[in-house]
Amino acid sequence: MKRIKATVGKLLGRRLYRKLAKAASSFANLLSLTVNTYKDGLLFFRHSMVFRENTFNKIESRIILYYHGLEKGFLHDRFRFRFANSQVRELARLLKSESVVKNHARTQIASAYLAMCKYYEAHETNGIDISDYYSSEDYRFFKQHSSLDCDMIRNHERSQFFADPKCDFAAFAKSRGSVRSYAREMIPLDTINRVVELAKTAPSVCNRQPVRVYYVGDKERVNRILAIQQGLVGYEDEISQLFVVVSDRNYFYSVGERNQLYVDGGIFIMNLLYALHYEGIGACPAHWGHTYQKDEMIKKEISLSDSEKVICMIPFGIPKDHFKTTLSLRRTTDEILRIVS
Repeated sequence: MKRIKATVGKLLGRRLYRKLAKAASSFANLLSLTVNTYKDGLLFFRHSMVFRENTFNKIESRIILYYHGLEKGFLHDRFRFRFANSQVRELARLLKSESVVKNHARTQIASAYLAMCKYYEAHETNGIDISDYYSSEDYRFFKQHSSLDCDMIRNHERSQFFADPKCDFAAFAKSRGSVRSYAREMIPLDTINRVVELAKTAPSVCNRQPVRVYYVGDKERVNRILAIQQGLVGYEDEISQLFVVVSDRNYFYSVGERNQLYVDGGIFIMNLLYALHYEGIGACPAHWGHTYQKDEMIKKEISLSDSEKVICMIPFGIPKDHFKTTLSLRRTTDEILRIVS
């Protein structure tokens, strides 16, 4: 093969040979990218809950989506009665299915039963009739299968919420939670610089550090970005500052790294959340699971380059003296850890 390449190189000339070799390599990479992207899409089609709910994991994923929506509804100071009634109806159907009932002790199923019970009880206590979409029989069924005896919402005092950041890591990590309600106080830029300085200790593939953080502190622009993201409806008035975290595609050099921007971005985001918590700042990672149309919208809003992909946005601020977070019960270790001998 080396002799053939050497012979072709002599016949074509070194410059032309290099150009053709580079073009051939680019074509091969384009073909590989196309094939791998197709494979990615096919696997997503087969195994995500977008197209079929034919496995327990997909059903559980849908249940988590709905029950977490109920949790967040309880965070508002003014409880909106009969909210999310269509989701409640669908959640009731799922929680009565045989496969779910068999797994009623799993953390996320137990959390869903708890959420449904608290939802019913909140309406019953206030004399609000919801029998048109949530029957008393269903409530008794969920109460019977509920294995959690706790509140769905955690109430905090700001001084206590940030009591652990300077202690051991186990207490620090467990003390962090997603805060969505903030006081009017603005975080100064020198504090923001300290946060990013700490966050940038996050590792990245080959130390390429592809992540960039865009800080937005103009309230009108913040509102426009929140309107694009649409995941923090009801909290817009209290959010005055946010980060938009992006990964730059320029730093990835093989087709096998096509998804590495999300890996490096995710690692950085967790570090950023810890850094905010360390500085006594509340924050809530808001997902960016959107299609290219919204990518284009936010790109124009904060002047992103074509190479930059939004990974997440993070509203942040000083929490009020008293605030709430959701229970957001974590899975047990045996639900997560798999030992491969």
